[in-house]
Amino acid sequence: MKGVYKLKKRKGLSSILGTVIVLAITLVLGGLLYAYSNGLFSSLTQNTSLQTQLSIYVNPNTGQAYLQYYISNTGNTQIYLNSIVILNGTKNIVISLTNDLLQPGESIQNITSINGKITAGQYYTVEIVGNLPNGKPYSVVQNVLASIA
Repeated sequence: MKGVYKLKKRKGLSSILGTVIVLAITLVLGGLLYAYSNGLFSSLTQNTSLQTQLSIYVNPNTGQAYLQYYISNTGNTQIYLNSIVILNGTKNIVISLTNDLLQPGESIQNITSINGKITAGQYYTVEIVGNLPNGKPYSVVQNVLASIA
């Protein structure tokens, strides 16, 4: 019986079944990556974000300056706000916020007087300083034009 080949019985997966398994694993991993990137696992992703609206007004008659601020926590973790610092040349002006706790979705707004020399028409760098629950510092910096009230 020359020329007749004996078929060997092989044990293992067929190539079609192997392809289906690889495709299924790829789809599951792709779905997990998509869900993670869209924030569906919000407990695994910490998004820290503050939305700020800051205005500095100077009374032309008295020279007194005021800071109007609106701070909103648009992230998904709480933030402890410590202070607002106005960088004014060599002397910084610090407005204490006494560790205001800002939960996700919450906001605070206020108008407070500034104890220091502020000139209308100049830009000032304003930094909002706080801490995250794990103790790490967090800050947001914005340039603000001082205007006449």
